[in-house]
Amino acid sequence: MQTDPGDTRLNHYFLEHFFQVIFNRNYVGELFSPAFFYPYKNVLTFSDNLFGSAPIYFILRAFFSPELSYQLWMIVVCVLCFVSFAVLMRYYKVGHISAVIGAFLFAFGMPRIVQIGHQQLLPQFFTPLAFLFVWNFLRYPRNKPLAYSLLFIYFQVLAGIYLGWFLMFSLAIFTAIACLLDKSIWQRFIVYFKQNYKAAILITGVWLLLMLGLLGPYIKAKGILGSPSYGQADSMLPRFSSWFLPAPDSFWWSLLSGNSKNLPMSHEHHIFLGFLTLLLIALSIHTLLYRKNILNDERTLLVKICLLVALTIFIMTLHVSNTWSIWRIVYAIVPGASVIRAVSRIWTVFYFYILIAVMLCLDSVLLTILNQRLRMIVVSLLCIGCVLEQIVTNSYNFALAPITKDVAQIQELMEKDCDVAYVILKPEEPPWSSQLSAMWAGIKANVPVVNGYSGNVPPNYGTMEDSMSTPQLINWLGEDKRGQLCIISDKSVKNDQKLVSMYSVKQNSKTSGNWTSSQIQLPINKIFSQEIKFYEIPKTVKIDSAITVPVIVKNISNFLWSTKGKYHTSFSYRWLDSEGKLAVFDGDGDRTPLPFDLSPTESAAINAVIKTPVKPGQYSLILTMVQEHVAWFHNKQAQSPKFEVSVTSNS
Repeated sequence: MQTDPGDTRLNHYFLEHFFQVIFNRNYVGELFSPAFFYPYKNVLTFSDNLFGSAPIYFILRAFFSPELSYQLWMIVVCVLCFVSFAVLMRYYKVGHISAVIGAFLFAFGMPRIVQIGHQQLLPQFFTPLAFLFVWNFLRYPRNKPLAYSLLFIYFQVLAGIYLGWFLMFSLAIFTAIACLLDKSIWQRFIVYFKQNYKAAILITGVWLLLMLGLLGPYIKAKGILGSPSYGQADSMLPRFSSWFLPAPDSFWWSLLSGNSKNLPMSHEHHIFLGFLTLLLIALSIHTLLYRKNILNDERTLLVKICLLVALTIFIMTLHVSNTWSIWRIVYAIVPGASVIRAVSRIWTVFYFYILIAVMLCLDSVLLTILNQRLRMIVVSLLCIGCVLEQIVTNSYNFALAPITKDVAQIQELMEKDCDVAYVILKPEEPPWSSQLSAMWAGIKANVPVVNGYSGNVPPNYGTMEDSMSTPQLINWLGEDKRGQLCIISDKSVKNDQKLVSMYSVKQNSKTSGNWTSSQIQLPINKIFSQEIKFYEIPKTVKIDSAITVPVIVKNISNFLWSTKGKYHTSFSYRWLDSEGKLAVFDGDGDRTPLPFDLSPTESAAINAVIKTPVKPGQYSLILTMVQEHVAWFHNKQAQSPKFEVSVTSNS
């Protein structure tokens, strides 16, 4: 059940985080701010949160270890998907066999199996219940089905952002098609609203408040981080071949594996559910066209709507060419669509509607087979075919023991007087695996970590693929951070031995197994030092003008000269008049930004623009660096080039 050391452990981390928020009073994390990417807030909004299915994990966690609880959670949510769909089918009086086949394909079909490493796609058990009450409300509008519809939609969003958004998007299509096919639906709704508008507004208003409470932090994060580019979504739009690409090592893999050629992000395109499903779709269409009499009125309407919803989704999401897809319009105008990168995961609702339609038709067809023996043969063949097509013989897995050992050793070091920690990435393993090991050690030691892995990164953080240097790390934590920083690394990783002398701090080296920790007391005693080389400074300049001077600046301080954030560092200058007073004028001390961050000992060449005073006279020009909101380097006794310059009004 542990499929990979990446997203599998990330989703597990979110469940454990929520468990700690609820049950551990001393936990350093907050609901939307798990203690990774520290000290940045609301990092949970970079991914799904799994709130809606977390109570299942809580119950299991009370009796079992985190690892076993997570494995059992995966099993339980899949079983609940099975039960939920079966309940929906039985509500529509579908026979047991058809209900079981539909529920099996919904809960354990190949597309879900191949996405077993994206556990946020597993808890879809609220979708059938939401659908049931939405359909009841459309047929017989009343307050109770409206309330239950919105409640289960909310629960599905709570269980998974992707699943919830796809559900709402598909239900909007479902409602529109239903109103087109049955004009009385709209008339009944108008009558209902006139008679119950106060209750309807109240119910909807409460739902909107609940949704805003859940999605508000995500909306805020989107405002800061922006949306993924359409190009990211385009690479994961289903191609026609995607719908015929089975799971690797499944029954049809050898026959259809060629469909994966030239597919970008091919692991997101395994959305083939099997030829049995195609056969049942054909049977449903044939039944609608030529044997409609075996369906009652409700089933006929429901089958039509569901098939048309699936067809609409198929057309809307289909990647036709490199320049065209209807999804581009959806991406631009539908709220929330711009943050959906893996559009191919819409199979979660596409097959939901398909399975409703085909199981209703299959059940009606089976009832027409009067020969009980023949019916048993047909049912047996369907069940055997259903199971055989979905079998995947070689599922993803990874060795948990080595990772657990690393996490335990890192945790032991973090528990030794660390207020915040950073784990240097191991070069021999994927960076996201190292980041997650650090996160897991942090949550177990109850120590915030600067490491992080998620669907996004905070502004100015850098990348998740590379280790931070010590100067970058201290800069990221900010000027106001107090406490002990632990920099933990594998013994095979050569750490920066200049750390002791450069930061003038006491290094407490501690070890645990293959790991070692260096501890630094924050804030560091900052040394403002610079080396500025220049080409030529003119001795005479005109008033109220600008001169450009080629300059090479070198960081010989003990901290990072960052180009980003509140405390960024820039090149600047100061003019002093003949009395040694600072000349104040528009443009005095203008900044020339650095082209990139400069760590200690690094240099950069810039073309500095220096504006001249507006009054003529004899001045002293000082070239200096400045760290915003902190200090001018020349005021911190840094060696700063100084020149005598005559400022004249002559042209």
